[in-house]
Amino acid sequence: MKKLILFIVIFICLSCATSQLLSKKTSYKIDIQFDHIEEILKGKMKIIWNNTSDSLVKELPFHFQADSIKSNINTAMVNYDEVSVKYVSKKSHGFDGFVLLLNTPIKPNEITHIEIDFTTKKRLIGEYEGEKINNNTYFFTKDLPQLPFFKEGSFIHDFQVHSDYQVNIAYDSIFKMSSTGIIKKENKENRKVISTTVAKDVPSYGILLFKNAIVKEKRTSSNVLIRSIFFDDDQKWGNRLLDYAEDVLEFYEDSLGFYPQPILNIIPGYSKPYGGWPVSPNIIGIHRGIDSKKNRAETHAKWITAHEIGHQYWGFNYILEPLNYPQWFGIGMGIYTDHLYSIKKGIDVDYSDYFSSSYFEGVKRGYNTTIMQTIDTLNKQGIDWNNIIMHDKSYSVLRMLAYEIGEDTFFEIFKHCLNNYKGVNVTLDMFKKDCEQISKMNLDEFFNTWFYTSDYLEYQIDTVLVSKKENKYTNKIIINKLGKAKISHIELAIVLNNGEIIKQMFDGKQSNTIFETDTNKPIKKIILDPDLKLLMVNKKEWNKNN
Repeated sequence: MKKLILFIVIFICLSCATSQLLSKKTSYKIDIQFDHIEEILKGKMKIIWNNTSDSLVKELPFHFQADSIKSNINTAMVNYDEVSVKYVSKKSHGFDGFVLLLNTPIKPNEITHIEIDFTTKKRLIGEYEGEKINNNTYFFTKDLPQLPFFKEGSFIHDFQVHSDYQVNIAYDSIFKMSSTGIIKKENKENRKVISTTVAKDVPSYGILLFKNAIVKEKRTSSNVLIRSIFFDDDQKWGNRLLDYAEDVLEFYEDSLGFYPQPILNIIPGYSKPYGGWPVSPNIIGIHRGIDSKKNRAETHAKWITAHEIGHQYWGFNYILEPLNYPQWFGIGMGIYTDHLYSIKKGIDVDYSDYFSSSYFEGVKRGYNTTIMQTIDTLNKQGIDWNNIIMHDKSYSVLRMLAYEIGEDTFFEIFKHCLNNYKGVNVTLDMFKKDCEQISKMNLDEFFNTWFYTSDYLEYQIDTVLVSKKENKYTNKIIINKLGKAKISHIELAIVLNNGEIIKQMFDGKQSNTIFETDTNKPIKKIILDPDLKLLMVNKKEWNKNN
């Protein structure tokens, strides 16, 4: 009987191991030493990769930020056979990194063991509005060799892919460490810290080291660990951001049903509160100097925390998207997510202005604001497409889609994506198909207009003709459509001189709209799109005295 039990245990263990090996997901095991004198990481990486296709694979490409003479692949082995390394660039091969030239092709459905000995230097972050990030911060957020997305025998460099990581990091004890992985074990010896970290289902892995920093932690009711890393001169906001993040996560877990990862790190950003950024999976940056916002400081801090955490669901961690186009899906859906939090918590953020002003300026200057342009094309134009297109237009178009099909229907689509697209690179065609199936509407015109053209929405109240009979006013309102973009319906607010407001809808697709309305008082002013639901260029009110 004991032999039978032992056999069953061994069989189960072997089955688990075989199942893990046959997984389509790539796994990384990395040992890293940080040399803060040289400002470099020295790493040894073991990768298990599965050729899930029916084709032979003759080369293995890796993304790698080799941006200095000290960044290098020292040795590489594939299935215990040393192979040659060829460095490539985006200009020559469509991506920055290197290619392993295999001595023996990898067969279909073959499990491949890869070993890489590498060195990478601290990546230069550059400047943000003339401000540099704190010199006591060491960033390694895109610096580990990584295999790209693989499907049907091809590596697709613009798609993201989920992988699993176990990363052991050794560094000097003067530093505090933040990483994509959650710390499973930590040892301290001889002024060195050795941390064993684990991350599952993430598109990349980031490591940051902070000299002379403070770390505070909290856990949500579902046991998500929140870590706030800050410097001594910013303890006030380092602690507050921790509290705000706890509230945001509790709200998201309650309203969306889950948070995708067991850890969230908040790190200090630039010295002025421009905003923040999704640094790496499970790591968000919040820019400092929040007190300079004065009476808006708390509002800004709560909103930007919700905003950056929202991105962890969309495009940067959980649900993925192609990166050769501006991140219209991840950015837009991320902003919609923090909008849900702001509405629920009564946070006074003017989304219609904050995420439209750059777009309107771009239209005024005659820029090509088409969303579905490649990043290369956008870069060549020399415009601020990050704000004009990726943030302003992308989010505003999703809000207009919600207006077009109904808020409840859009939220149903929102939840459908959350429930069905973990680890999926969501394309515009996929999203459009979902929207049409759930809304039961043909949305060809909407998607073609707002994603594939730079057409803009503009209307003008041309004429208001008034006739009075006894105590009744008959008003004939003529509205001209000036922009080429179309929307199915537009709201009009008619304000009477006694303060009464009458709201009516008109067909937004007509070149000219003429309608009559009877009122008991004279009209004082007329407002197009009074609730600012639309990305409308001309919002000028009509006033009786003009």
